[in-house]
Amino acid sequence: MASVVRLAVILIGAILLNVKNVAGVESASSAENCGESTLAFEGWQQWAAITPEPVRSEGHSNNWVGIYTDELAENTYRSASSPFPVCAKIVKPIYTDSTGTYIRKLTIMVKMPPGYDPENADWWYGVYDASGTRMKRQGKLMDCIPCHKQAAETDYLFSKEVMNALEE
Repeated sequence: MASVVRLAVILIGAILLNVKNVAGVESASSAENCGESTLAFEGWQQWAAITPEPVRSEGHSNNWVGIYTDELAENTYRSASSPFPVCAKIVKPIYTDSTGTYIRKLTIMVKMPPGYDPENADWWYGVYDASGTRMKRQGKLMDCIPCHKQAAETDYLFSKEVMNALEE
């Protein structure tokens, strides 16, 4: 009898986990595949600054943005190639003006392990406070995916356009 109850508990747990994943609820195991710090962004200011100064971003309501990448993402971004390595991180601070003095929020992308969101190149999206410590929204954000899908050639990032603009 105890083994039947244990089997039932295991099955119910598996069903609930599957329902959460189908609904787009983040599972801890997705982040754990890249290590504990996958969804932590403190210190992003020390990452590689792709843009030497803020640039306009049509996709971000024509706001001024910067682009920072961690070590995993830097070479792929600068060469406008793809795919990005699993666990690569890109942070875009959204500034209040062209000086880049004040940050309103951070928009973030992390390349998750295969299977996270295969229809959308396995990218995780986040919106955080300026420090990168307080999450406002995260996951498979439907206000991010359709725009980034237009850059499928460079793994959902507009790196080719950004790098070309920086060369001009």
